[in-house]
Amino acid sequence: MSKLSGWIKSHQLISYFILTYIITWPLLLIFQPYYLEGQRLVAPLISLSIFAPALVSIGISTMLNASPRERNCKPELIAFTLTWILASLIIVLFLAIIQEMEVTFRFVIVCVITGLLPAFVVSSIFSTAPVVRDQLRTYIKPRGSLGYYFLALGLIPAIWLLGNLLSRAMGMDVSFSRYTVVDAKLILMVILFYFYNIIYGGLSEEPGWRGFALPRLQSKFSPLVASLILGVIWAVWHAPGRFGGIEAKSLSDTLIEWVLIVFVTIIFTFLFNRTKGSILVTVLIHPAMNTTGNFLNASLGTLILLLVFTIFVIVVDRMWKKLDPDNPAIYHPIMQDIKPTIS
Repeated sequence: MSKLSGWIKSHQLISYFILTYIITWPLLLIFQPYYLEGQRLVAPLISLSIFAPALVSIGISTMLNASPRERNCKPELIAFTLTWILASLIIVLFLAIIQEMEVTFRFVIVCVITGLLPAFVVSSIFSTAPVVRDQLRTYIKPRGSLGYYFLALGLIPAIWLLGNLLSRAMGMDVSFSRYTVVDAKLILMVILFYFYNIIYGGLSEEPGWRGFALPRLQSKFSPLVASLILGVIWAVWHAPGRFGGIEAKSLSDTLIEWVLIVFVTIIFTFLFNRTKGSILVTVLIHPAMNTTGNFLNASLGTLILLLVFTIFVIVVDRMWKKLDPDNPAIYHPIMQDIKPTIS
């Protein structure tokens, strides 16, 4: 075991990607068929597969922790309990209202068990292990300009809406919404969907992809190259769910989605770097992206604007150049005490 842990510590990036895939792919391939047959008791195991990016990053960071653990675990326990209650409620409401599942005692128990996963991630923000807490601290102590956080919330919906306007200007018959009636119920569904995707995206993935992997990639490569590497790995990670899984799509639709994921990874990196390595900004844009894709139609104009904006951020930030070694968006084995502020 000591040899394995030593190898993981010496090869953090490759270990992270391998372990994340090892957890996600087998769990999805084994238990998705049961879930699709209506056996909802396997839902926590499927959720475990989705939380692999976060859990693996926290696990490796815990291994790297050489400092003594702090004795006061009260903040960690409070965060765990409150998040467990709130996440369980959001999961129940989402599945009952949006997925229209029947609410039974067994159903609620499964949702409560699933809620342990986001509770663990949030509690890790207050971990007694300094390395783990340092990795996740920008969840609650964000950096950079406040404007980038508003941009994270509105960018993707704006690109989708303006892109559809562009398609209409080009003579295409494009509807903006996937729903024919826009009313208060739909607005509540959008809000619920967004918060559900904070759990399944903002908490399940971002601590890993952006909190752990991206800073390490940017210590070796330029932001552009780091984004391309991470974008491909992130896209292909979704494969078991796309090919006959719970989010099955055709091969052509999946390939298009993967290309889009690479584009948005560059945008995520742009926001991450502009906020001095803040995970919170990507926690906001990730569910905004998922929610937009669920409620708004995409069109040729959308793809054009997304490509134009991606090229824009590459040029503006000169993302082909490596960041300065002291940049807070880069991983430092011994982290400097950077004062987190929002200006």
